[in-house]
Order: sequence, then C-alpha cells, then structure tokens
Amino acid sequence: MVKKAKSAAKTVCVCVDVGNSHTVVGIFRGDKIVEHWRLTTRSAATSDEVFLRISGLVVRSKVKTREVTHIGLSTVVPMLERTWIKALDFLFHKPVHVVSDRNCLGLQISYPNPALLGPDRICNTLAMKEMGLSDGIVVDMGTATSFDVMKDGKFLGGVIIPGINASLEVLTQKTARLMPVSLEWPDSIIGDTTEKALRSGLLFGFTGQLEFLIKGIHQELKLKKKVPIMATGGWSELLMQRTKVIDVYDPYLTLKGVRQVALFGNGGSL
Repeated sequence: MVKKAKSAAKTVCVCVDVGNSHTVVGIFRGDKIVEHWRLTTRSAATSDEVFLRISGLVVRSKVKTREVTHIGLSTVVPMLERTWIKALDFLFHKPVHVVSDRNCLGLQISYPNPALLGPDRICNTLAMKEMGLSDGIVVDMGTATSFDVMKDGKFLGGVIIPGINASLEVLTQKTARLMPVSLEWPDSIIGDTTEKALRSGLLFGFTGQLEFLIKGIHQELKLKKKVPIMATGGWSELLMQRTKVIDVYDPYLTLKGVRQVALFGNGGSL
C-alpha cells in the first residue's frame, strides 16, 4: 500500500463526471486538483465536439497532454459514454477507465441489481472510503439530489429526490402564473410576494427535506455515534448557509472517486 501511495503521488489523472445537466472535468496532480471546468452536458454531442471542447481547455491549462498518466470517466448519461471514451482516448492516447458496478474496486453494493446504481454514487462512496471512513452519508445536490449511505465500508442504499432546479422547472412549466425566479434566500419563510413565496418553498422546503431525511437515515442505521455527512454538487454551498447538518462540503468529491477507479480499477496500473 505504501508503494501504491508513493506511485499515485506521481500521477497526473484526468477525471470526468458527466451529469444530466453539467459535466465536471478535473485534472489531478497526485491527489491535488490543479485544473477543473464545469461544462453544460449536451446529450447529442459527438466525439469530435467533445474533443474540441476538452482539447481547447487543456491547451490553456497548466498540464501538458503528454504528462497525463491516467484517465477516469463516470457518466449517468449512457449515450455519452462511448462519445467521451473516444474523445479522451484520441486526445491523451491512454485507456479510459469507466466507473461501473463491474469496475468499482470491489465495493460491495447492497442492491439486488448493482448495475442499476449510478456511477456517480459509486464514486461518492469510493471517495468516502479513500478518506478512511467506513460509515458515512454523501448528499449530492444536482439535477436530482441523492443521499448515498455507506455502512461498514459497503454501499447500503440511499434516497433520491428531485433537485432544487428541477423542482423549479417543473413548477414553472406546469403552472400558468408561476414564473422562474433567481434562487437566493428570502428574509423570512412567509413570502409577501409570489416570487418570495416560491423561493421560500424551494429553499426552506428543500432544507426541511434534507434535515428530515438525514435524521431518518441516522435512526435506521442504528449506530451509536453520528456518522460524517458530506455534501457535493452545485447547490450545496447555497443550502449550507442555512443548515448545520452537513459536516463537510467538497465540490470535487465525485471526481476523487473517479480518480480512484482511474488509478486502481480494472486494467489500471501504477
């Protein structure tokens, strides 16, 4: 393990997390992230388009393509998996290690069909394990908000609810008089305008869901001590302004899990 740790410190790893709305690309030098970009996910993008987007960013970065030693990919959009593999392989001339239930460093998954577990949730759990945790909860606040629960080093299960922005989009699309609003904290729960009432419902309502679900998860885990709760995803910073149930916010948590698979997954080598 010491030899692996020393070898990993010398790596330059490109990690990609393709989400439903956004794609996050990060470059790690050792265990430190030195470059990162947040892109709009385009489900119809071709490998040529992805190549042009990524190569343009990398050219302007602190990392040369020839320095890259490992590549990892997690995508919740299946139709983009091959697209990204082709683009990354063409740019870096390295094998692309794709996160899945068959490439997850032996993580035990308590699903009847582990193939149905999203790779981003696998990555979040692997990132917790890398930190030396055996029990923990990750709240990933994106298009959907997922609660990923790890117990005794295994992925136990979790909860999935609509994300804040997804909820806003549905409300404004399905109602005639509700218009989109900027999402910022109102001064009070009781809104004296429709816009303030909508903001209050979305933000205070989501915070209430978050706190209730975490309390319920704790009760079901039946552990004597409180487990660490981590947050990642685009909406985490906003929510953490008004709740104290989150212990740590890490915007690169999912990418750190991707890095583990890139380094140590099937076919990976140091």
